[in-house]
Amino acid sequence: MSNSPKRTVKRKPSLLRRLAKGLYITLFILSLIVVAGYAALSIFAPKPVVDSQVTIAPREPDVSLSPDVTLAPGPEDTGGPAPLVLTRRDNVFTCLLLGVADMGGSDTIMLGVFDTGAKTASLISIPRDTVVYYNGKYRKINATYAGGAEAVAEAVGDLLGVPVDYWVSVNLKAFSSIVNQIGGVYFDVPVRMDYKDPYQDLVIDIQPGYQLLDGKKAEGVMRCRSCYANADIGRAATQRAFLVALAKQTITPSNATKVTSLINTFNKYVKSNMPLNNMVWFGTQAIGMDLDTALHAGSLEGKWVSPYWQLDDEAVLELVNSLGIYKEEVPARALHIVHP
Repeated sequence: MSNSPKRTVKRKPSLLRRLAKGLYITLFILSLIVVAGYAALSIFAPKPVVDSQVTIAPREPDVSLSPDVTLAPGPEDTGGPAPLVLTRRDNVFTCLLLGVADMGGSDTIMLGVFDTGAKTASLISIPRDTVVYYNGKYRKINATYAGGAEAVAEAVGDLLGVPVDYWVSVNLKAFSSIVNQIGGVYFDVPVRMDYKDPYQDLVIDIQPGYQLLDGKKAEGVMRCRSCYANADIGRAATQRAFLVALAKQTITPSNATKVTSLINTFNKYVKSNMPLNNMVWFGTQAIGMDLDTALHAGSLEGKWVSPYWQLDDEAVLELVNSLGIYKEEVPARALHIVHP
């Protein structure tokens, strides 16, 4: 009888076990990638930090006040009106969008408000002829662009009593370039657009109706002001609608291969005080937003009293409160609306 030891036969793992092991390793690696990616995003594209409170200085004594506005008394030792301090809601950021033509001046002024927690956004048009009291004088708000984008941001913040976290200045030729790169934009042009300005080498000739716009026509849609009976007010509504259409038709899988050229266009035509890492962070927060339901658009209501667009105090105050920038109800004295 042999006493030799028995040889142990090593069983080959079953196919199911090998698949399970492979799946486990794959999930583990993916988890590491996700964790590493999140860590990298947190380091290189962190959430922007803004002041939690906003101090609004009282308006200058010689500025005309709205009939229903009274200033709160200031400290006894100064005898002047007290500044107003409001607390900002978390995850709500603001950005001023300026459309600039080659001839100079801000042709388009919009305030964007992005609630990254609720995944909602607002886009408010500010008529270029809106009257403001700036540097001791009554002016049209677009005239403040003589001091640069920062000056417009300051004027808008003072007018509406809101913080302007960032500004983005876009040469209107950017729209022409982007539209051509993505093969055109389908848009419902609301009115017949027929305008010529040899001084600016500008010719706009567009029929109304739903159509595919090329870059030149898209720029014309953004710029045509005299095409509307109510001038800048009508144009502002069309601009907001076109920006929504452009965003929806640009952010598609079919345009993924055009990212490099779109970035080059951005670098050529766009200026901003927003750091690149903040842009990346906001981009990640916008993923999954449904622009049909999450974007709210509006304009500052008022009436034309030559030579200015004078704001409706109550309507504008209601609009500012609807933006949800502050935790508190915004009082009338936070807005510096004037009536020359």
